[in-house]
Amino acid sequence: MSTGRIHRLLQLITELQSGTSKSAADLAEQLGVSRRTLFRDLATLKEAGVPYYHESESGYRIDPSFFLPPVNLKVTEAMGLMLLGKAAAPHRDQPFYRPAIEAINKMACLLPAGYRDVTIDMLDNVSVAPGVRHVEAGDQGFFATLQRAIDEKLVCRMRYHSLHDRDDIEVILEPYHLHFAVRAWYVMGKSVEREDVRIYKLSRILDLELTGRTFDVNGGFDVEAYLGNAWSLIPGEGSWRVRLEFSPKVGENVSEVLWHKSQKHDLLDDGRCKVEFSVDGLDEIAWWLLGYGDQVRVLEPVELREKLRDVYRRALERMEGGD
Repeated sequence: MSTGRIHRLLQLITELQSGTSKSAADLAEQLGVSRRTLFRDLATLKEAGVPYYHESESGYRIDPSFFLPPVNLKVTEAMGLMLLGKAAAPHRDQPFYRPAIEAINKMACLLPAGYRDVTIDMLDNVSVAPGVRHVEAGDQGFFATLQRAIDEKLVCRMRYHSLHDRDDIEVILEPYHLHFAVRAWYVMGKSVEREDVRIYKLSRILDLELTGRTFDVNGGFDVEAYLGNAWSLIPGEGSWRVRLEFSPKVGENVSEVLWHKSQKHDLLDDGRCKVEFSVDGLDEIAWWLLGYGDQVRVLEPVELREKLRDVYRRALERMEGGD
């Protein structure tokens, strides 16, 4: 079951526990789903033993005696949750962040007073620096629409600002999967016009609508299989064994981070670090290496060394041609 559907089922339980009966139309509107999806979710709750019932004149509600079991948190667990809330605060405009922060705050309010005060006092001496984030508005609206389209297998019509085409384009999309990487949300799906799976950044979507047509995912979609050994997000051409040597100035720093699932590294006595990766495509790892400038040497493949050499040569020409 997807994370999105679990979140929706919990929201449905909350709505049913509100103390007032609600019609199917009201529940579907509040959850942002179709009546068909709502009835499927209600059937799932019934299978799980959640005791809801329907009153012909008023609607659905849950047995007042039903409650989710209490959670007993240790001090360290409470601190961990509150620290996550603190770290997530700068990103509250992104999907799931705001409700997650609200849920953490609700749990904090349920802690015994003395317990809560101690936890808050301890967190006063802990800070979290926000990571790099996009300056665009959050992707919440498009995220919810795409989540519904993926769940119900609905074809979308999308107007999209393409950096590759340097223009706004229209895409008929069969959305398969929502993926967060490199500080942004992306949707993966089949472009009907191009007949292949593509990746689109949510913040570049200009307009999105559901066509009402449905599609089938033949054999399903496996995001891990699709990404393969991509360095980050875009699987490139060919599989490559990449061997690098970082200088003593940055060697230890490089060794402290797991940059890729295939990583193997050896920190030498003189501070140099030799690192090896297996990646699909060279473009993304080349962009990463540019940040290390003259502190890294490409041992293999030659193709990566030449790619970086070309970039540095063009950069030098541009610098020398400046005012």
